[in-house]
Amino acid sequence: MQQDLQTLTQQTVDDFLSSLRSWTQKIRAGELSARIPEAENSEISELCQDINFVAEMLNSLSRGAELQLQRHTEHIAQKNKSLETLYDVVTSINMTRDIHTLLTHFLHTMTELANAHAATVYLKSEKNTCLLISEIGLNNEFSNQHPQLPEEISDQQQTIPVSIIPCPQEILDKYFDGKKLSILVVPLQYRGDILGVYNLYIDENRFSSKSEYEELFTSIGRHLGIAVEKARLDNEANALNIVRERTSFANELHDSLAQTLASVKYQVRVLDETIHQGDEAATWQELERIETTIDEAHSELRALIAHFRVPISEHSLIASVEQVVERFKQDSDGIQIYLQKEWPDVALPAQIELQVLRIIQEALTNARKHSEANAVRVWMRGDEDGHFIVLIEDDGIGISELQKQNSAGEHVGLSVMQDRANRIGGTLSIDGDTGEGVQVRLEFDYLSDDLQDINLQNINKNENIS
Repeated sequence: MQQDLQTLTQQTVDDFLSSLRSWTQKIRAGELSARIPEAENSEISELCQDINFVAEMLNSLSRGAELQLQRHTEHIAQKNKSLETLYDVVTSINMTRDIHTLLTHFLHTMTELANAHAATVYLKSEKNTCLLISEIGLNNEFSNQHPQLPEEISDQQQTIPVSIIPCPQEILDKYFDGKKLSILVVPLQYRGDILGVYNLYIDENRFSSKSEYEELFTSIGRHLGIAVEKARLDNEANALNIVRERTSFANELHDSLAQTLASVKYQVRVLDETIHQGDEAATWQELERIETTIDEAHSELRALIAHFRVPISEHSLIASVEQVVERFKQDSDGIQIYLQKEWPDVALPAQIELQVLRIIQEALTNARKHSEANAVRVWMRGDEDGHFIVLIEDDGIGISELQKQNSAGEHVGLSVMQDRANRIGGTLSIDGDTGEGVQVRLEFDYLSDDLQDINLQNINKNENIS
């Protein structure tokens, strides 16, 4: 009897070990649902239950890991989609110049991302009203509907949040057959200002949490808000450039063709006096002078049309000033002019030389027309440090306070000269009380490579002398 009991116990152990070996092989093969059959022996049965409990825990952990991996994979896929969308936004901003085209493009993109039934995009106008730019899934009548704007934010809050609000019942009844929808409100924002808004009409339970939409759509709204602001600034810059171009063109007309025509007018007056005096030789001389001036006017007009400016003399600024002084001598009867040159033999940028020449021209024209002077002096000086001074002064009747204020339509040349000085970073002063003549003084700095070489040579000379 004792021998049978021992044999039975050994058989039970062998069966248990066989079951355990089979279970182990199944587990290693990935069959985590495998279990060990419970033995009749109470001690072996309890051990089987413990092993099966471990197997159940292992299977549960495996299912949890798979679920976590699936969620993580979906999260990465969503992040990749978000990054692709943001990359598309940035690329499109750099490539697309028309802001309406850009906003319409991303209206389709955002409609797809949100799985929206319909969508609209609005921009704020200068009158602080919203204008419909584009729509999807709606008819043209919808342009009369007011956009759904985000809630006001506090002064400390820089980012305007994306929000989901209930869709107004009147819109649901009119455009969606009463279907229950919500509106995803995506503000186009820049530094806390609302520049426009996307309205996406989505199912009520489209997003289970804010994390599914908030970060992506907020980033899109901020990037597109930057694009809208950039477009606005570009439009303002273009408008300013147009004004500057018009001002520049007006200045060129005033300082070139207008001065030449004024010279013709003066010469015609002189011709009239000469004819009345009966001096035939002088008459022919004045006619030739008028003809030459008209030819100059024609050349200046063609140059303005072709190049928008009259080029400086091919030789130098000094050579061009000498031509202006010579012309002043011809046009001015009884006014002596002196040119004093202490100007270094360097080539300044063409734009600087042009503005300096025009200022001298305008100052001499004003002196000839208004000063009633006996003498005019033009003094030009520049040093090795790149500091330049141009002085035009006369001994005439001076300038009144009214003329200094430069009222519109009168003495426009004064403001033109000031504008030209500002363009080259210089300063212009116009002094001269009544009866004490006028002094026009231009100062500016420009250290060219030639001046740097001259300065370096002088430094080397001083070191050699020492």
